[in-house]
Amino acid sequence: MVEVELKFQIPAARRTALLKALDPKKSQQIQLQAKYYDTADRQLAQHGIALRQRLEGRRWVQTLKAAGKSHIERFEHNHDLGELEQSPELDLSIYNQSAEAQALLNRALGDQFDQLQLQFETDIARTLRVIEYENTSIEVSLDIGCIRTPHAEQEVHEVEFELKHGSIQDLLAFSFEWVKKYQLWLDVRSKAEIGNLLATHQNVSPATFAKEFQISKKDSAGKNLCHLVAQQMQHLLPNIAAISAQVAEQEHIDQAQQALDHLYLTLLLFKDWHTQVSDKWAHQLAAFKHQFEHLQHLQHMQNTLAGFLQNPTTAENLTKDILYAKEKLGNLVKSTQNVHHYLELLIFSLSTDEAKPLELKSAAQTTLQQQYKVLQEQMNQTDITNFESLDLLSIRIQELKFSFPILTTIYDVQNLQKYSKALNDAQQAANEYQTLASSAAYIQQTELEASDWFVLGWLTAKQEVYAQRLLEATEQFLVSRKFLK
Repeated sequence: MVEVELKFQIPAARRTALLKALDPKKSQQIQLQAKYYDTADRQLAQHGIALRQRLEGRRWVQTLKAAGKSHIERFEHNHDLGELEQSPELDLSIYNQSAEAQALLNRALGDQFDQLQLQFETDIARTLRVIEYENTSIEVSLDIGCIRTPHAEQEVHEVEFELKHGSIQDLLAFSFEWVKKYQLWLDVRSKAEIGNLLATHQNVSPATFAKEFQISKKDSAGKNLCHLVAQQMQHLLPNIAAISAQVAEQEHIDQAQQALDHLYLTLLLFKDWHTQVSDKWAHQLAAFKHQFEHLQHLQHMQNTLAGFLQNPTTAENLTKDILYAKEKLGNLVKSTQNVHHYLELLIFSLSTDEAKPLELKSAAQTTLQQQYKVLQEQMNQTDITNFESLDLLSIRIQELKFSFPILTTIYDVQNLQKYSKALNDAQQAANEYQTLASSAAYIQQTELEASDWFVLGWLTAKQEVYAQRLLEATEQFLVSRKFLK
């Protein structure tokens, strides 16, 4: 069985209003007390699996959950243990009748089934109501309570929307309305994940990293695009959740930035692959990822230039700007506009309807040829003394660096590595140039002491060096692309 649900955190100021909207008189109230099991080294958690026994009213239910293809889909196996006078022992024999459940446990535990033990408990008061929306039934559950171990406890105050019958698109559209009305923010962390962190005395799970995308030559261009966006959302949302919950480490911020950059480039460069892609998506992502890039540039300057600045005011202002940028980012990741955008992209990633499916090879070839043409035109217009033209050339290189390994999988080319190496050289020069240009622009906006002018001079000189490298590497790449002809 596949469970489809979305979970949101509720700002304290909107909790009373949301409870009124559920109307307790029309809702069911149920007390849920659960026990979660795992091995001492968290083998189930490492495989994205949760195993619990929960007292639901007067009945005990044993549940096995596992991660699905997206953050709104999960495998779920429930077994009613009935009304019992005492808390039941964990019963793994019930999975002998479920091949999928048994396979999940075998893969995670191997021969360590006897090592499962109680790790943490939850005590939740749930207000539950099924709401009809369009032709879809949605179970809305407001959970208030706590997750606890013998040594720690964490408050729970969240709302879940579970699809009982109907379409995922209706579930997401319904969620849109509640997000806007109650300023909800999307949280893909489960109670099991938070409980495991509590039990192991940690604040946050490790950052989620990108996975290499495997293009499917048998599928249409549009279907591949949906799969690529789905994979990028799998990369983005756990890191965004950590930032929203104010427990993120630097790696979460870095990975969220990379995921946003990849999403932006995907929707910008491959927008013609699917008729449902909205032009506004790339524009929204560009503005969003700019805030991450701004923080990254400030931190880079603090790490590389702060020691050279003689004026203490300049260094102090840089520190203040970083703190402000972090605060702004923390609010931005859970803003109503961006939560809406996450849901829009989730809807798109799960779409199956295509009015006019495009053949993959033709679409990929067209996209790659267009990018080469734009890059060549920009190269012809670029002047080493014109910083704006160099910036545009850097952007074109970054775009091609992202799309090249995806698009070239359709070619049967020997020694494709030499083309990749030429592009890598150009991209590295573009990265260095853009970083130096951003630092120089920031420094020029500050009030420098006379003794600090050498920093700006040094940046400008380095900028010119990498500008020349960028031009040379780009030219080398453009003449190496014989396989495209």
